[in-house]
Amino acid sequence: MKNDITSVLVESAIRRTLKNIQESPERATRNLIDLGLQFSDGRFQTRLLSQAQRMLQNQDSAYYELVKNTVETVDHDILASFGLNLGYNSCTKGARLIREIEGEKGFNIPWALNLMLNEEKLEKEPDFYPSVLRQGTALGIYTYLLFLEENPEKVLPMVKREPDCAFILFLRGKQVGGVFLEQMKSVKNAMVSVYADEEMEEACRKLRDARLLYSAHQRYTGGDREKIVSGQWLQSILPCRPAFAFLRAGFDCPAQIQREIYQYVTEVRDGQQFPVMLMDVKQDSLHIDQVISDGECLAGFEADGSLRTHESVKRDPRYNIFYRPLEEILRGASIR
Repeated sequence: MKNDITSVLVESAIRRTLKNIQESPERATRNLIDLGLQFSDGRFQTRLLSQAQRMLQNQDSAYYELVKNTVETVDHDILASFGLNLGYNSCTKGARLIREIEGEKGFNIPWALNLMLNEEKLEKEPDFYPSVLRQGTALGIYTYLLFLEENPEKVLPMVKREPDCAFILFLRGKQVGGVFLEQMKSVKNAMVSVYADEEMEEACRKLRDARLLYSAHQRYTGGDREKIVSGQWLQSILPCRPAFAFLRAGFDCPAQIQREIYQYVTEVRDGQQFPVMLMDVKQDSLHIDQVISDGECLAGFEADGSLRTHESVKRDPRYNIFYRPLEEILRGASIR
């Protein structure tokens, strides 16, 4: 009951702030973060909000522009629901449950789960992926990164049936069509991330016109290093006004390149010069997980059901979500 009451209070505070933020984004944003710290009892959430509190003492921070633009252009129901699910359900309530289960049962649980969705599985076994989500939330996982190659509208009923979870849908620009956009308007707990190519600009325009929350992403290899660390890539996506910019390392990208790019990512965030939140999916996920549960693990499943960690893909039926329950896979896998 305490969690339910807290959730209601936090959502109410978010909605009040969204009404006031356009008049004074600086004051309203600082007030919201101060309030979040009052409600926060999760280690990651407290650390994140404390860092944000320090950063926003900079009156010239570009993040004020990001906040103002997002509040002006995105449906407030989406901002309230997605923000509550990510910030409270995932990073506080879910994180608490993750720590409890890890302590009791002795295996690592990721704070977020990556799913490369299998279209055939979606059609022939419509309850399969909803079952994976139920298994995940039972372990404290409330954030899901979904990757789909074809028709993204197929997953929206599943997303809507999990209103306490936060979803990020990683798509190509060509997937952002009329049917998808119309159906997305009723989805309040998801953000769309568009691949940064020649189709991105038009897709982002459509998403903005529909008042949807969206981001941009890029999968990089060693050959992309200079384009990224020089700032060229970030400059190329800024005109599309995404809320977040996600970088995803290719599996064969050298570890040294990944470290150099993550250093660049953290420098950009700390510099507060650009109105977008830049993140490295792998490195930031590992960092969040380490704070939440005194360890680090990254887990997801390929389209064939194989477990992918930050170290390797385990192509073994014992670690395949098509054949084994999620808890059994995490318990049996060494993903520290």
